[in-house]
Amino acid sequence: MVIDRIFGTGGASVFSAFLFLGVLAYVNGSLLSNPRVMYAMGDDGSLPKIFARHNTQTNVTTVSLTIFAALCIVILYFSQEFEKILTFTIFLDSFGMILSAATIFWFRKKTKHLDGTGIYKMKLFPLFPVIFILAYLFVAISITLADPNAALTGLAVLSAFVVLYFYSA
Repeated sequence: MVIDRIFGTGGASVFSAFLFLGVLAYVNGSLLSNPRVMYAMGDDGSLPKIFARHNTQTNVTTVSLTIFAALCIVILYFSQEFEKILTFTIFLDSFGMILSAATIFWFRKKTKHLDGTGIYKMKLFPLFPVIFILAYLFVAISITLADPNAALTGLAVLSAFVVLYFYSA
């Protein structure tokens, strides 16, 4: 391992501990945010209304949290290795990041009348979003070449949710 050679065994152990905490924080953030996103999408009609159900006493988003937990369990069952789970997750996140960043072009076109008002100013405008998109595209292509099964599984999951989205819309 490169860290062993640079910082020695002790440094590698410290680095591993920080990496573990970083992954734990990411998982915690995902567990907190993803069911809430599903809830909001159910509430506005982007997903079936059942996703917007919540417990009236505790205000817990029961349906979306249960569905998200079930998806996590299915992913864990089929992946069974941390590296495969991480690869699959990063592949899916790449799509989300690329599409999220690409929306800036749609919003800029839709709000063209606000140009020059100072509200949507960005230095070197198309350059930074394009670099961001290309970086995540590189990650997605690299994962596809290194682990085609993770990419195919990611595409299957993404396709299932796209079908669910358009079915419920």
